[in-house]
Amino acid sequence: MPAFGFVADDLTGAADVLAQSHRYGLEAVLVIGDAPLPADADVVGIAGPSRSLAGEAFDTLVRRDLAGIAALNLEVLLYKVCSTFDSSTTVGSIGRGIQLLHEQFALHGPIPVVPAQPAFGRYTAFSNHYATHAGQIYRLDRHPVMSRHPSTPMAEADLRQVLAEQLGTGEVPGAIHLPVYEDGTFKDAWADRRRELGAPAFVVDAVDERHMDAVAEALTREEHGHGPSIVVGSGGIMAALARSISDQTPRTPGPQRPSGPVLAISASASSTTAEQINDAITHGWEDVPVPAELLQRHDTTAVAALDRRVSAALQKGRNVVVHTTRGPGDPRYGAAKPADAGYVGALIGGIAARMATAGLTRDIAVCGGDTSSHALIAMGVRELRVSDQFVTAGPILQADGRSAVAGCRLLLKGGQVGPTNILRRFAGQLPD
Repeated sequence: MPAFGFVADDLTGAADVLAQSHRYGLEAVLVIGDAPLPADADVVGIAGPSRSLAGEAFDTLVRRDLAGIAALNLEVLLYKVCSTFDSSTTVGSIGRGIQLLHEQFALHGPIPVVPAQPAFGRYTAFSNHYATHAGQIYRLDRHPVMSRHPSTPMAEADLRQVLAEQLGTGEVPGAIHLPVYEDGTFKDAWADRRRELGAPAFVVDAVDERHMDAVAEALTREEHGHGPSIVVGSGGIMAALARSISDQTPRTPGPQRPSGPVLAISASASSTTAEQINDAITHGWEDVPVPAELLQRHDTTAVAALDRRVSAALQKGRNVVVHTTRGPGDPRYGAAKPADAGYVGALIGGIAARMATAGLTRDIAVCGGDTSSHALIAMGVRELRVSDQFVTAGPILQADGRSAVAGCRLLLKGGQVGPTNILRRFAGQLPD
């Protein structure tokens, strides 16, 4: 039986958890939707598109996934959220997710919230959250991308305040701050917060791997008479948990060997992804923009035209990138807002599914966290396993044999993930 489990609010975030597990030698499996949970793994997770959902749709999906994972006798359960904490009181609410965790695990007590991922440039200090962009560290409310996120712009960096608003109780959660790691009182502070009656959650600071390892130790040493230890956090927590039970040397990425032309599909509005798309196009990739009008309304003729263009390029052996925007400055970005994540994800995922089914590509990159789940669902994916390490938070994955992309090499890349040349690296276009 698995020691650790997770419920993720999108597919690219779930891929990060798989990557951290695999890096330290653990066998990890992700299931999508209501697929059966395997027992032949150290880490098992469920992922869906809850980050892009609101209201009853959000509640229904998270309740289903939590009920499924609760059937396992887990030591630790991670409710996986983005390391940039993007959410709101309505869309992808982390606070509402915490309430649903308490609904499923009523006896757990206050839940630690630890989104830091130091290896990925995500830090929490005195409850304020920070993220790296273009080599600089920004407070979340001043981050060039996250402060202007298309669906969940982050106007507040203090995670206690973010959670207070999302929980709707008017009470600000407690916290564990950095000095306790240095003065030797972390364990006492953890115990005090976990015993705080009636508190739904508390925020935990972390700015380096030593801090993350202390959190993992606290989670794994707790008594488990009333279910698993629960934590809300990012892939940084899974990396620390994996280190806590693994004696293997961390795996490192190997050279990428595509079997033919690569297809990248992107619905990310991130400037990071825009730079990656621009890099690929500059180096000869076929540029296939999705028309703005198709982002709002389905048009069978327009979709068929996209398919023909992508198919023709792949048949010529050209790498292709299909995109809904090239950053927030793209005219389509403003014209198409607010585009439905489910519709857009299914649109670009359907293109990938048809190209793979036709045998035109066996190497597919999916860019964009909010839409990735919908894209994979459109491909018929029910299960994912890591086949190779790649970039931080972005492993190479393989899908189950019944999906349209069975046998393909898959990269799920969140909006903020990866170096500028990530698509060319995935395509094996850079020297080893």
